[in-house]
Amino acid sequence: MSYISAFLVGGAICAIGQILIDKTKLTPARILVLYVVAGVFLTAIGVYQKLVDIGGAGWV
Repeated sequence: MSYISAFLVGGAICAIGQILIDKTKLTPARILVLYVVAGVFLTAIGVYQKLVDIGGAGWV
């Protein structure tokens, strides 16, 4: 089950990135910076760890 949840969470993150590339003029480098800043923000408000728990983050 952990592989499925990791696949779904990772796929959702990639899908968001692909939508940003297709619908905006953002470059992949800017999207990467956006993801890093979003990770810092989500960590600061305590949401990132919940996402890691759901997605698995490579841990079985």
